[in-house]
Amino acid sequence: AIDRPRQQLEDVAGEAILREQPKIDRFSTAILVIAAVAPLMGLLGTVTGMIATFDIITEFGTGDPKLLSSGISIALVTTEVGLAVAIPALIFGNLLSGWAESIKDDMEKAALRVMNLYKGKPLIQQAA
Repeated sequence: AIDRPRQQLEDVAGEAILREQPKIDRFSTAILVIAAVAPLMGLLGTVTGMIATFDIITEFGTGDPKLLSSGISIALVTTEVGLAVAIPALIFGNLLSGWAESIKDDMEKAALRVMNLYKGKPLIQQAA
């Protein structure tokens, strides 16, 4: 058994877990931010492409589809790229978040096992 006050052990274990959480979460957070921003960047490109299309319509009219197609193409390509980045990033970010939560749960369980050493028997009985 450990001969320190239980509250002191709980404080030390809790502080250690809190200190490690940002390191565990950093990649999933960054990837989820990318997943959130990518469609917005695609939307920005869409708006830019449509503005270019309307500028062409204003200047040259609607008679030449080749002139219109460049602005529409920009709009569609940027939307596609934004979604192509966002969808896998969202999936990967959520997988990383789940993995990070699992690690934090394991850390908390390990800390509880250490706390149980203080009493000499576990607070939660494990199935045999």
